[in-house]
Amino acid sequence: SAESFGDMVKIGRRGSINVGIRVEGIQGHVAYPHRAANPVPVLIRLLAALQARVLDEGYVDFQPSNLEVTTIDVGNPTPNLIPAVATARLNIRFNPAHRGADLAAWIQAEADQAAEGFPGTITLTPAISGEAFLTEQGPFTELVAGAVEAVSGQRPDLSTTGGTSDARFLRALCPVVELGLVGRTMHAVDERAPVEEIRRLQTVYETLIRRYFAAPPSA
Repeated sequence: SAESFGDMVKIGRRGSINVGIRVEGIQGHVAYPHRAANPVPVLIRLLAALQARVLDEGYVDFQPSNLEVTTIDVGNPTPNLIPAVATARLNIRFNPAHRGADLAAWIQAEADQAAEGFPGTITLTPAISGEAFLTEQGPFTELVAGAVEAVSGQRPDLSTTGGTSDARFLRALCPVVELGLVGRTMHAVDERAPVEEIRRLQTVYETLIRRYFAAPPSA
């Protein structure tokens, strides 16, 4: 749920890929750049090329995919030293228009281009934490939405917003939708949930189970 109990049901999730980038050059004195190979401009060119691409304009029931640079690190405390290494990390949250492996291959191709003529190396460490998926709207999602409305008194929005979840594993076995509590304290040290909402959630699942076995949806 987003703002109030039962206002949202997730029918899909975006995928996620994290990529570590390490550019290794040759350390040297700033007064003698011909004896060094500065990794920082190479990293900047690569990140600029990645950020310049519009991944997509969205997908059915999904917002556009987005690439976010989450850190850039050089760790050079010396003002007159060309560093040996520059690193960065980025994350892409992508819709079903993409696959994680294809995005990793695109980033590798951009890295190869950024490294042309550079006497150093660019190393990527991609980690795909989940692929995008969508459970198409139909009798099953209608059954879930009806059970939520019967208990909460409001019709839930069918959404694909938010982060990844364990649904990315379950969706390989069966159609998946997600319903839960409002996560106002999500990941906080005092994460908690109102007992009354937990009871209402239990009632929603009981209603769903009764309705499902009374008339199982055909699709």
